[in-house]
This record gives sequence, C-alpha cells and structure tokens, in this order.
Amino acid sequence: MVGAAVIMMEPTEAQLRSLYRQCHWLTNVLFQPIHVVRLDERTRNLFILAGHEESIELQIKPDGELI
Repeated sequence: MVGAAVIMMEPTEAQLRSLYRQCHWLTNVLFQPIHVVRLDERTRNLFILAGHEESIELQIKPDGELI
C-alpha cells in the first residue's frame, strides 16, 4: 500500500526507566551483551534477549514491572 501511515508503538515512560536499569545491570554488573530489545505489539511488553549464549530473557510490563 503506497502512502499508508504506519503507526509505531512506543514504550511507556515506566518501561523506559526499567529498561535503563536492566540494561545497566546486564552490561555493567553482569557484563552480559544485549542482543534484542523489542516491544511486543500483542502484550505491549518490552522483551530483552541477553547473555553470551542468549540465555537471558526479560520482559517489562507497561507499568515497568519486570516479569
């Protein structure tokens, strides 16, 4: 479809604050790489895939709670 507007979902402020804390913890405390950060459009949770062997999976709910 030419000229169609794409609506991009964005994380909440609470998710961004939590994301910053988790990224700091993963990289500066645990020294683990972060491979993927993605906003799941179905659940609106932020998904983080991290770890040297991609073995760490985190999700952050819209209210900033880590699950």
